[in-house]
Amino acid sequence: MDRVIEKKKWSRPKIAIIAAIGLGALVLITQVAANSRKTRMSVDAGRLSAGQVHQGEFQEYAAINGNAQPKNSLFLDLQEGGIVEKIYIHSGELVKKGDLILVFSNNSAQKENIDAETRLLDNLNQLRNSKISLTQSNLILKDQLLDLEFKLLDAETKFARYKQLANNPTPFLSKEALETARDQVTYYKNKKNLLQERVRQETVLEEQQSKQIESSITSVNRDMEILAQIIDSLKVRAPIDGQLSALNAEIGQSIQRWQRIGQIDQLGSFMVRANIDQYYISKVAIGQKGKFEFGGSPYELQVSKIYPEVKNSVFQADLTFVGPAPEGLKRGQTLQIDLSLSESKMTSVVDKGGFYRHTNGRWAYLLAPDGRSARRHNIVLGRQNPQSVEVLDGLKAGDWIITSSYENFGDVDEISFSEPIKR
Repeated sequence: MDRVIEKKKWSRPKIAIIAAIGLGALVLITQVAANSRKTRMSVDAGRLSAGQVHQGEFQEYAAINGNAQPKNSLFLDLQEGGIVEKIYIHSGELVKKGDLILVFSNNSAQKENIDAETRLLDNLNQLRNSKISLTQSNLILKDQLLDLEFKLLDAETKFARYKQLANNPTPFLSKEALETARDQVTYYKNKKNLLQERVRQETVLEEQQSKQIESSITSVNRDMEILAQIIDSLKVRAPIDGQLSALNAEIGQSIQRWQRIGQIDQLGSFMVRANIDQYYISKVAIGQKGKFEFGGSPYELQVSKIYPEVKNSVFQADLTFVGPAPEGLKRGQTLQIDLSLSESKMTSVVDKGGFYRHTNGRWAYLLAPDGRSARRHNIVLGRQNPQSVEVLDGLKAGDWIITSSYENFGDVDEISFSEPIKR
């Protein structure tokens, strides 16, 4: 019996065609949606500036401000406080080493100094008396030894004479007298040896104690000098030749111990202390050169010291002059310095404008060939200086980008202009 075969409604070819049509529609819808997300904005071209990527000489440097300061300065810190009695030299005046600047009074310190000096003098007298006593004791022993040596010599002479008499054929000296003379010589010899040993020990002891006493005397004298310096410190004198650039003291003012009251600057020798943005902290190194103009002439500086502490987003560095400092330079005068951070080389560069702060060099608006529009374009920028920035990727020589600020664009994908932007 024949069976009716039911015909399939969807064949494989049809299914493939329908799937392809659906996929194409999906891609088209996705593209349309993506294009609909892209934003455009019309901008007045007269408010914008553009820069062209070109091959040029590039050197990374930082524009910094520095203040001229004396290379050598000494601070006036009080060893002892007190009340200002009299001021002889005022701020801004020139001083010579040893000049009296001002005088303090401090009754408490002076009384303590007198009491301490009295105690030290008593100690000094005791030490000196001890030294004299040791010397006298040793002299007495040596005097006793001298007497004993004389007695021994006399006894030896007597014994020799008795011995000669005892050897005569007809002796008239008893044997007992000879033995007594001999025993006396032996006694004096033993006593001499004992006294010599005592003198030796006393001499060693005297030398040791004398060294200790001399050391103590030296220490006391040093303490006396310190006391004298403390009292003398109530008279503030200039430690070097220079200019008294600051003096914070008034007559009758009470000033505490170790308080700083002034500063003396050595004239004719300057350095520069600069404030540098923390962005450059890893790029600034000892020995790097900087340059500036003063009075129409160029001058060169060199980094000599770096202070790594960052305050208010800046760190400090000291720069010294390569060669003589400019004539007429004043303390505290501000200098605008270009600090070199790399060697000069040929590379692709573009003007550094306001766009860099907005994009941090990650993208820019690339101008169309007709100059009527610009679209967002990813780029890679490298080193920079205040005028230009190094182009590493995303742009080629001859390309133009918008270099003015993007602050009002809201990161739109494309901007257009009613007329071509000026190049």
